[in-house]
Amino acid sequence: MYGLTYPRKRVGLLVKRQRYRCRECSQTFWERLDYTIDEKRNCTKRLLSYIEKQSLKRTFVSISEDVGLNEKTIRNIFRDYIKRLEETLRFETPKWLGIDEIHIIKPRCVLTNIEERTLLDVLPNRNKETVVRYLSRLPNTARIAYVTMDMWQPHKDAVKAVLPKAIIIVDKFHVVRMANQALETIRKQLREGLSPKVRRGLMHDRFILLKRHKELTEMDKITLDLWT
Repeated sequence: MYGLTYPRKRVGLLVKRQRYRCRECSQTFWERLDYTIDEKRNCTKRLLSYIEKQSLKRTFVSISEDVGLNEKTIRNIFRDYIKRLEETLRFETPKWLGIDEIHIIKPRCVLTNIEERTLLDVLPNRNKETVVRYLSRLPNTARIAYVTMDMWQPHKDAVKAVLPKAIIIVDKFHVVRMANQALETIRKQLREGLSPKVRRGLMHDRFILLKRHKELTEMDKITLDLWT
């Protein structure tokens, strides 16, 4: 069996235990060690707890090399741990729901509680059907008054289908980003028609256009006036 001592040090355990025979049915059984040993994984409960916590922030391979258990065993311990966590965690349906996306191998839908600034879930993809299925399973969906999102049409269609009374608000980050992209396109087009001397005088002007007005220096304001 495998175990762990602190500071973190891998150890092997040789356990001697009694074997018994039932007087009535003649069946044999071993002395139980479930107070310290997890017999399913053939390791101490201390080691099992260590693997569960480490598997949330490290690779299975590195943990396997660290503790001496097979990588497949580490993976199975992680799956059992996540299953237990999912059974105990219950998220309250938020009043203000956030829908966005994150790229982990591929684009995935991310759902958040805007008011509490907490993560609700990460879906396997960002398809309309997947989002509709998730929203339909939420308890007390009538509580959701507002939904913030990007401009991805399937997200909007999913919300309209499941939460028809919720007010949809486009996250200003996406609006500002598109406005900045349009501004940069126009700036490049105008710059191409200028003489080399004028272009040299407008070096680093892109950053001036992106600055807040209160952060502009007097020289920045002169450059901005040239553009406008």
